[in-house]
Amino acid sequence: VFLSAVRCMMYGFGDDQNPYTESVDILEDLVIEFITEMTHKAMSIGRQGRVQVEDIVFLIRKDPRKFARVKDLLTMNEELKRARKAFDEANYGS
Repeated sequence: VFLSAVRCMMYGFGDDQNPYTESVDILEDLVIEFITEMTHKAMSIGRQGRVQVEDIVFLIRKDPRKFARVKDLLTMNEELKRARKAFDEANYGS
């Protein structure tokens, strides 16, 4: 599912442009395991059957690097939403 993305990230972090397939497979397994584990945890603390951003933030609050990255991504997401809205209003006049 994530093979091409993992391969690109590995290259971006200094690996060979075509890393070993076994290395990519192992990292993909770790990514899938992490996502699955976080999703299960988030589903158990939040509203049943739903995963919300606040649940993920709550789970990573004690890991400063992950917390800072999530804050940055959420801030960037809000800025992109505002920019899209301003662009749409300018082009389509709301």
